[in-house]
Amino acid sequence: MNGFLGTRADFWWDVTVTSETVVILALIIGYSYAVRHQGKKHQMAMVIGSVLVMVWLLMYFAQQAIAGITGFGGPDRIKYLLYLPVIIFHSLVSTAAVVLAGFQLFNGFKSSRMERGERVLVRKPHIHRRMGLVTLICFFFSIVTAYFIYAMLFVIYEPARVPQYSASESVGVLSMIGIVLILALVGVVYGMRRKKNAVSSAVG
Repeated sequence: MNGFLGTRADFWWDVTVTSETVVILALIIGYSYAVRHQGKKHQMAMVIGSVLVMVWLLMYFAQQAIAGITGFGGPDRIKYLLYLPVIIFHSLVSTAAVVLAGFQLFNGFKSSRMERGERVLVRKPHIHRRMGLVTLICFFFSIVTAYFIYAMLFVIYEPARVPQYSASESVGVLSMIGIVLILALVGVVYGMRRKKNAVSSAVG
């Protein structure tokens, strides 16, 4: 399937890079709420961002598993001196970003409570704030290197091999993404209700 960004990429590569952009925008918005001490909006934005991260990860791994890895079609010198080092750095910083995001989400729920209609950190807030900035920086480098890899594969050079998808495989990818999205939303709602009930019990 042809992509929609006007490059040599296929549809799923364009969806993947677009979803990464949506993820970083959601996280930036959430971080801006934190800077303005709007804890309730910050938490909701970060929960949405975390769900989007899970969807993006599923989409990426499903794409790789179904159609394989796209080959770099540029010169070997560029491949070994530039492309592969960036790929390695991208993999490391992306892994760090996802792990830190999971830690931050868990720590945010555990270390905060509602006070006068606003969610505030009550346990070691400086740790959550510092780690939040580190997490955002990791995601920033992840998206920048993702753009670079996309450009190297589909804009600057011809891809050595472009993945091919059949209709059934595309439906399969969409189904898996939908299932994970639904499960993630159910988990978030369940977690928020448990947190709310725990706070109500403590107050009562």
